[in-house]
Amino acid sequence: MDERLALSDKPTSEAIATTGLFLNIASVIAIAVSLASWGASDTLIASIAGVTAVLAFVGSLVCFGAQAEDREAQQVAP
Repeated sequence: MDERLALSDKPTSEAIATTGLFLNIASVIAIAVSLASWGASDTLIASIAGVTAVLAFVGSLVCFGAQAEDREAQQVAP
């Protein structure tokens, strides 16, 4: 019970993780739109959606990395 309370003491870590998940889902949707547009021979929308997918995925990796560093700092500090 105390571990759950200790994890929720840092709401910024949870917000970063949630943002990472949101960006990850957005990147999956964007890649689906990109592939569908590419199949429909609409290269402009396909390329815009592809770039959006890459940026969202990289953003999610950055968020997960920041959360991991925050967790490590929490574990080191008693």
